[in-house]
Amino acid sequence: MPAEVRIHIEGDAKLLPGFRRFFDSLYQAGLQVKLSTGGANAVEDFVSGVRKFPDAINILLIDADGPHSPAAVQEVRRRINRYAPEVQIADDRLHFMVQVMESWFLTDRAALQNYYGRGFAANRLPGQTNVEQIDKDDVLDSLAAATRDTGKGRYHKTRHAPALLASLNPAQVRAAAPACESLFAALEQL
Repeated sequence: MPAEVRIHIEGDAKLLPGFRRFFDSLYQAGLQVKLSTGGANAVEDFVSGVRKFPDAINILLIDADGPHSPAAVQEVRRRINRYAPEVQIADDRLHFMVQVMESWFLTDRAALQNYYGRGFAANRLPGQTNVEQIDKDDVLDSLAAATRDTGKGRYHKTRHAPALLASLNPAQVRAAAPACESLFAALEQL
């Protein structure tokens, strides 16, 4: 029987159903995946998970809030060390949504169009194909601009993101976001 995998995700608990659907292929592959969110305290949630479930494979998934870099990795390691100096995190257990979770939405414009419907202005989204290179503020600002005139209104993280996550095509996200591909590859190796 495969080991239990616990993914500690930065973000509101309202995002969990969307992430559950986004990771559906992992469940279908037989992984026992448990998702949790620690809000802005995902690092603390991860440390708590390592302590409570030492036999599980604990993975931390957080926004990079910038380009993926060795400095971002070191900052997360410092944050973990502040809470629990005894907890070490292997490279294959630390993953980033680069630059932010919403970057993934830009990879599947059909999902955005289907969700927002009439009034959605895809032309307001960045044209760049490497979504991980788009600045966090530009991602969020462009989503707000593209959705402003829709019936659902401007993009809102806790109101819109769960359904958007659930509707994304994970294969498209993986193809356009190397950090997402790295996460899935690490999980699939389990």
